[in-house]
Amino acid sequence: MYAPNPPSPVPMVSPAPRPTKFAALAWTALILGIVGVVGSPIIFFNNLTAVVAGVGFILGVIALFGSKKILAAIGVALCVLAVVFTVIAQGAAVKELNEKFGLPEADKKASGQTYAMGETHRGTAVDITVADPKAFTTGEYAAPARKAKATSYQVTVVNHSDKPWSAALLIVQATMGNTSAEQVFDTDAGLDGAPSQDILPGKELTFRVGFVDAPGDVTIQVGTVTDDKVYFVQKR
Repeated sequence: MYAPNPPSPVPMVSPAPRPTKFAALAWTALILGIVGVVGSPIIFFNNLTAVVAGVGFILGVIALFGSKKILAAIGVALCVLAVVFTVIAQGAAVKELNEKFGLPEADKKASGQTYAMGETHRGTAVDITVADPKAFTTGEYAAPARKAKATSYQVTVVNHSDKPWSAALLIVQATMGNTSAEQVFDTDAGLDGAPSQDILPGKELTFRVGFVDAPGDVTIQVGTVTDDKVYFVQKR
């Protein structure tokens, strides 16, 4: 009798490697995030690296749906940090330049802001300052109110453009408390209204405007045809 042949051994087959999905995007997001973080302190160059980080952020978000989730998450975080660091670095650089060239804090405010008396608004063509409030009594021939308590304010306009600027474009109004204040025209007090002559480039014009007093804080509203309205407040 012959013994049956033993069964042949089944060869061991190695399992096929799991396919990686979006792995390349995850690595790319990581690399772009590192580039963005490293470049964020370098002024001007960080504009480019911030864009690079933005691209990396998008790729990293896509890669989060793949097989390299942790790697993609690290890349996304680095890209976000790169953009944040760039914004901080550029803000610090702008502040340093303002301090270096002696620009006052008020000059960095935008049109439409509220200022304290004595601060300066820097517009697109002219700088405007309202300051030096002085109480007085209107004269006998003043309009609209004679022998009334009033306050005058000095308005200074500096033309920093390269062309003549007409003061006729300037509109000055006031409120006291919640009431519209009456503007005073009083020749004896030098209050003839806003002037209308041109201001040459690099020159300034100073004049005074007055308003009949009323209870409450004073808000001087200054507007021009070319700029938004700005407001100068006197607390009383």
